[in-house]
Amino acid sequence: MTDAPSDPRNERAMYELLGRMVSMAAHLELRLQMLATNLVETPYAAHWIHGENASKVIKLIGDVAKEHPAVSPERLEEIKTILKQCTGLFDRRHGYVHGAWSVDGSDPDGVGSWQTMRFTRGKQTPTFAPLSAADLADLIHGFDDVMAKVMAWMIEHINPGTETPSSGTSIADA
Repeated sequence: MTDAPSDPRNERAMYELLGRMVSMAAHLELRLQMLATNLVETPYAAHWIHGENASKVIKLIGDVAKEHPAVSPERLEEIKTILKQCTGLFDRRHGYVHGAWSVDGSDPDGVGSWQTMRFTRGKQTPTFAPLSAADLADLIHGFDDVMAKVMAWMIEHINPGTETPSSGTSIADA
């Protein structure tokens, strides 16, 4: 980021990007719950899937896909790759959402930079991580991209041989 963090325009832009990123993460989480519900093939799935956090749903999808008779070895590898991407994105999201945002004013040139601070289980000292508008924008794009992959995988699972929209289609375009 080139603007100083104290610039109100920059601060507003950061929070706007944060809102978009949180919204995209929520959309992906919903799609993952839909996929998990579809894979377990029981009307009772809503009782243990809906409302669960993303990491539990991702694990469930991987476990069920591994045993599901309609999921070929090739399709299993596809979903494992997609789920790994989802996990990485949600891990990055976690820092933005659960970290305390602040400005690090210790730069020698006097220009502060955005950072987040949070405690993690088992560590005595907090973890600091840089924040940037570019990283938030990249995270938004990542959620959008992987959501398209999740939906394409689910559509193919529900109705094999179905044409799915091109990878250029984006929820952000709506």
